[in-house]
Amino acid sequence: MPSTKKKQGGKKVPKKKKTYNMDEEIIIGYNTKNIKDNPSQKNTKSNNNKKKKKNNKNKKSKWNKVKKVLLTILKIILLIAVIAGIGIFLFVSPVFNITNVRVENAGKISENTYIVLSGVELGQNIFRISKSRIREQIKTESYVEDVEIKREYPGTIILTVKEREAEYMLEYNGMYIYIDKNGYILEKSIDPIDAPIIKGIYTNLDNIELGQRLVEDDLSKFNDLIKIIDGMKNNSIEAKITSIDISDNSNYIIEFEETKKKVLLGDSSNLSTKMLWIKYFVENNVDGKGIIHLQNIENVYFEPERDQNS
Repeated sequence: MPSTKKKQGGKKVPKKKKTYNMDEEIIIGYNTKNIKDNPSQKNTKSNNNKKKKKNNKNKKSKWNKVKKVLLTILKIILLIAVIAGIGIFLFVSPVFNITNVRVENAGKISENTYIVLSGVELGQNIFRISKSRIREQIKTESYVEDVEIKREYPGTIILTVKEREAEYMLEYNGMYIYIDKNGYILEKSIDPIDAPIIKGIYTNLDNIELGQRLVEDDLSKFNDLIKIIDGMKNNSIEAKITSIDISDNSNYIIEFEETKKKVLLGDSSNLSTKMLWIKYFVENNVDGKGIIHLQNIENVYFEPERDQNS
């Protein structure tokens, strides 16, 4: 009920209701009028809160990145430590000491020679050997074309060698110099081998050493030389060859001492046909001693050698 108050005359008069103007009222620490007049204060407070949250988020993100970097560094350090530990164990453990050196494919050169050349010693740690150094030392032997070095754990070294083979000979100062099909000097000996003698080379043999190759002028003719020898092998007449003169690649000269015949082959063209003619003259000993002319395959003929006394 509305409140009343007494007036003179005994009548009650309703009490006038008091109204409040919120714009004019001041609450301690809070001025509604100012807020109404300056709504930017609300936005400022909201923005400040957002900035604080964003800063906190950025700080947290940066810390997470730092933790990831630190964790990565720690992992790397642990990995290096583990690898170092394994390496130390492998290099010092007697389990990996060499107990055996095995040589495979040894032929002309003995297994013991290869072991000595390798420099590998029993009791040496298998991880301390240098494959490249072993290969260099073994390849100082002129007969060695290549060598493969393998470790067979825990303590075996395997040397697999590929040897060169003597295919031809050179004559020099009463000695025979063995060479392979690629022109490498393999050995010097007073004893001949079952191989043709190569004549007419340009290489100076005065100071040549084992393991060296003939000069390029000679090597350029070796492809033809190999074709000629292969052609004779296919016709089973290579064993009868005494020598081949390669001084002129337009006219190779082949000698057969046993049958006293010389072949003027011409160049390396039409070899299959030329080999059949050589086989015919050599095996049938046609007309005895003389020269077989094969320079022109269209005009093959035999020139008997006249007796000098006649």
